[in-house]
Amino acid sequence: MKAPQSSLRPVFMPLLLGAALMGVIYFVFAVTPREQQMGEVYKIFYFHVASAMSCLSLFFICAIASIGYLVLRNRKGWGRIATLSDQVAHGLAEIGVLYGAIVLTTGPIWAKPAWGTYWNWEPRLTLLLLTFFLFVGYLVLRAYGQRDEKVKNMASGIAVVGIPAALLTHFAIQLWKGGNHPQVVTGEGGGLADPAMRQGFAMAVGTVALLAIYLVWMRVKTHQMRDEVEMLFLDMSDLEEARR
Repeated sequence: MKAPQSSLRPVFMPLLLGAALMGVIYFVFAVTPREQQMGEVYKIFYFHVASAMSCLSLFFICAIASIGYLVLRNRKGWGRIATLSDQVAHGLAEIGVLYGAIVLTTGPIWAKPAWGTYWNWEPRLTLLLLTFFLFVGYLVLRAYGQRDEKVKNMASGIAVVGIPAALLTHFAIQLWKGGNHPQVVTGEGGGLADPAMRQGFAMAVGTVALLAIYLVWMRVKTHQMRDEVEMLFLDMSDLEEARR
């Protein structure tokens, strides 16, 4: 029987990521200039958009990992990779939902002073909300079914729907005109004209993405430890049954 690993993470990673986040926050609020029309509230943009990019990426990769699990789960010699794919998909969905909650919280905070409303049902907002609920459903199903293989298969099938959902959400502005969302990054909505704005945005995107990767890794390690502990309990139960 293999004992679970005693350590989940390198000690330096939380310190490094914490320092990076503090640096980004300082740069955004102390160095980047105010936007002429929206003022200081515009600076939510850096974290809102960075979180949205990571959120959709996490959902998309979760769907890919779920396809890997569905394809490999019954193939000889691929059981460990299938299990890892499932654990990775689970971790990606969890952090994706966390980031989705951040996006759906920071968006209205930005929208109210900028456009006079917390929410409207434009395509990008609606699609992101639906995608968010799709993966919330995935997590609820996983929590309900635990290790049941049929539930895992069903949840993986739900996650696969995240591919078109994430792509539609990303391209919603190009596909459906109108709505409040500007295309800031491409320049059609005003762009990041000042070099400090571009630098701050790049820093925010990179740091938020690195944090997402670290959190996913932590969740995958947690799922692996949980599975190892459950296997130990099953082995102990088998030993007790054999002794009777």
